[in-house]
Amino acid sequence: MAEGGPDAGSAPPTPSMSSLPLAALNVRVRRRLSLFLNLRAHVAADWTALAEEMGFEYLEIRRLETHADPTGSLLDDWQGRPGASVGRLLELLGKLGRDDLLMELGPSIEEDCQKYILKQQQEASEKPLQVDSVDSSIPRTRDPAGITICDDPLGAVGWWWLSLMITCKARNVTSRLSLHSASLQVPIRSD
Repeated sequence: MAEGGPDAGSAPPTPSMSSLPLAALNVRVRRRLSLFLNLRAHVAADWTALAEEMGFEYLEIRRLETHADPTGSLLDDWQGRPGASVGRLLELLGKLGRDDLLMELGPSIEEDCQKYILKQQQEASEKPLQVDSVDSSIPRTRDPAGITICDDPLGAVGWWWLSLMITCKARNVTSRLSLHSASLQVPIRSD
């Protein structure tokens, strides 16, 4: 995985697989994981052992047993808990000695994580540029009163025309509302 250092520019650092949420795993990987873990085997840890390692209690595990796909339900339930991540899941599977799962599903998990990271980066690049903080609403002009009619290229005529247009629109909306026995109340500003 690529790491973002201080000289990486304005791009955010690429998250590692260990920090990715469980939502990074698509349906295909989850189904294949279920195929391995839903089977009750005496020689390998199944989904109940994974549930115990994830911190689920006895009654929660009993409830999951009633589902057609207990591993899928387990992953869905665990996804909302703190500390649930792809890296933590891989760590728990390794702790349970399920190296067969890690070898079989490792490339698919890596692929899903890469797709997730690319999608997150694409969504971040499509967001509009915004300032992270909101500051005071005090005008930052030399004139303490802020913008005046002198700042408008059309002068007072422009402000008068805008005021007239707003009044006409308000009357139009009010007349439409009165047809439906509704009313529009606009507070009057005192400044």
